[in-house]
Amino acid sequence: MSITADRPGTTVAQDPRTLVSGEVFDKLTRYFAARQEVSHTYAERAVGQFLVFLKAHADQAGKPNFGMLLPTGESYRVVPTRPVDAVWHALLQISEPYTAACHQIAGHYVHHRPILTEAMRDGTAITYTLAALHDTGYQIDMQFWGGEAESCCPPNPPQPGR
Repeated sequence: MSITADRPGTTVAQDPRTLVSGEVFDKLTRYFAARQEVSHTYAERAVGQFLVFLKAHADQAGKPNFGMLLPTGESYRVVPTRPVDAVWHALLQISEPYTAACHQIAGHYVHHRPILTEAMRDGTAITYTLAALHDTGYQIDMQFWGGEAESCCPPNPPQPGR
């Protein structure tokens, strides 16, 4: 199911595949379909939702506190659900088109830095993420966003340099 962003004056949300060049979208989609052994149609939808996630991440990264400020003073970013994180992990393996997508959407490489916060556990993070996704103006496919935000790593994973 796809839904459109509810914005005054906007009747149709934009197609996520327009976030990157056609060549980059095709490379990412073909790779994801082959790696995950899914249909090309599913891969197009999944990659599209990952690109919207990347756009929301890029849009929020420039804001003070990089996301929603929690009562503890900690801030957090937009967070993926399990299906979107699966796309991210797969696409990290195809570095050239992934890097191109990052540059086309965010202007720089976007590193995967797993986090696990209380806001992810209590649902606050996914609520914030959905708002950030809708703010992009791109189509949101709720099949990919209906779950909980999850970390692909255990709580408090080791951090480089510590």
